[in-house]
Amino acid sequence: MWLVNCSAKDIECLFLNKVRFQAEDREQAMQFPKVVSVCFQKGINSENKWLSKWWSLEEKEKLKAEKERKKLEENKGKWMKMQAEEEMRAKKENEKLKMC
Repeated sequence: MWLVNCSAKDIECLFLNKVRFQAEDREQAMQFPKVVSVCFQKGINSENKWLSKWWSLEEKEKLKAEKERKKLEENKGKWMKMQAEEEMRAKKENEKLKMC
């Protein structure tokens, strides 16, 4: 949808002026005015952030990822310490088994 990158003035111009096309391009060319019409009616253009459920979903995912990143950073030291303790326990168990 490259039309989203057009300014409001461009969308208005495309909305007001008819698109000329060759007969073999009719099917694709007929979709163009429909998209331009929707962009014009909904105010979708490069100059604004239109209302869409995708924007809110992206924001939610971004916040979720940031929370997870913070949580991992907080637990990083704790996890490293736990891992070192587990390695020490495993070494001690291996030494006990070797002596038996």
